[in-house]
Amino acid sequence: MATQPINLSGLWMGSYSYPGGEGPTTPFLARIEDHEGQLGGTIMEPNTIGSTSDTLEAVLSGSRDGQAVDFTKMYDGASDAAHAVDYVGRLSGDGNSVTGMWSLESLDGTFEMHREAVWEEAEGEEAEVVKLSAGSAE
Repeated sequence: MATQPINLSGLWMGSYSYPGGEGPTTPFLARIEDHEGQLGGTIMEPNTIGSTSDTLEAVLSGSRDGQAVDFTKMYDGASDAAHAVDYVGRLSGDGNSVTGMWSLESLDGTFEMHREAVWEEAEGEEAEVVKLSAGSAE
């Protein structure tokens, strides 16, 4: 049986945490395009550092080599953030989650992200179970 090539393209829901719980755990939504291991895309997250906007937007660029994932998140500078954050992680065996570390100058923390289609599929299955249960109760 041939294995499917790994590809990170799609929507990913994630969050990152600060060291020692010093900051909020921050959710993000990443739209990733994976072209034979070259990564590009965008990231949106709530603005937890300033007041000029409710959300921060960033450009994602990096690479994937097998299960190793390495990308930089560069904020657009139009908001309260104007810096780059490096992310290094490992893709799960099923290709649906990435966990790892982020770093910015002397700060670092953890992150995780999960392929959005997995969440949609799970929600769809849950809705189907509810519908089937309601039908059998009649």
